[in-house]
This record gives sequence, C-alpha cells and structure tokens, in this order.
Amino acid sequence: MLALSDVITNQRYVQLYARTIELDSPTVEVLADGLESSTTTVYDDVAHLRDIGMLKPITDTQPHRYKASELKLTVQVGDDQAQISPSLVVALAEAETNDNIRLLRDRHGTAGLATALTYAREYARGRVTAQIMAREQEIPVLEAETILQELREVLLTVDPGIADDTDIDDLDAAVEDISEE
Repeated sequence: MLALSDVITNQRYVQLYARTIELDSPTVEVLADGLESSTTTVYDDVAHLRDIGMLKPITDTQPHRYKASELKLTVQVGDDQAQISPSLVVALAEAETNDNIRLLRDRHGTAGLATALTYAREYARGRVTAQIMAREQEIPVLEAETILQELREVLLTVDPGIADDTDIDDLDAAVEDISEE
C-alpha cells in the first residue's frame, strides 16, 4: 500500500498510468514520446509501476506492451476515506493541465478530489446534479457544475460506458420538487 500511495504523489507515475489508459496498450517507447522524461526514466518508472501491480505487460515478446491494472483500494486518512481508482489517478494527471481540477486538488487535497469523483460518477450516470453536490459539499453551484463536467470527461476516458441517457433536466426538476417539500 505504501508504494501505491507514493505513486499518487508522483506526477510522472500518474502521467504514465493515465497515458497507458489513454493509449490502450502502448510500448515504453510510445509512452516516452509524449512525456518530458528520458526513455531510460520511463523504462524505470514503468518497471516500478509493473512491480507494484499498476501496469501489467500483455505481450511476452519485445517490445512489451502494457495495460493499466484495475485499482480498487480504499485508504483511511483521519476521518475521511478515499478510493484510489484509475479515475483518481487520471484526474491527478489531468490536474497538471486542467486549471479547474488543479484548483480542486489544491483546495481539498487528493481526498477531496476522490470525493468529487464519486459525485461525478453519479452525475455521469444522471443520478446527481450540481445542486446536490453544491449543497452537500457546501460549495457554489457553478463551482460544482464546472468540476462535475471536468471530472465527467475524466471518467469517460477511463470508462466510456459510464454515462446513460438520463435526462438531467428531468432530474433537476425532480430534485427541485423534493427540496420544495
């Protein structure tokens, strides 16, 4: 578990894991092409991620191709629990280029980002609105809507089948009816 917690605090590792998901089954050379690290560093990083079970080789011959392993780990941080999942690692990687995700991570930490992903997963399925998240997390509705949309894209990258055809406008109306009672 210590190795996995070290990974989520290392930007090179989260970028490698996220790129492996994005590229489906890349070689180390393909991974290195999109990163600022040397190929040797990427080889070392991939070996570390393989050793701790985050990446797995899917070919027996050279050059090896890698797949991202499914992560399902819950860690307790004080009173809070955080789910370390592929979507959390991808969101951490996205925080380097996405101002909204970076701001959320900087304000609320990795545990706050994990919590927002839980809401975003339900948002993508049409079961939660920005108003619900805003009320429960005590944040402005516009902030909740912005982060839900950003994290929805992260979730769709990791699991394209997560969204369904639920009409968000109908869900919003139902929530408003409930809150008026």
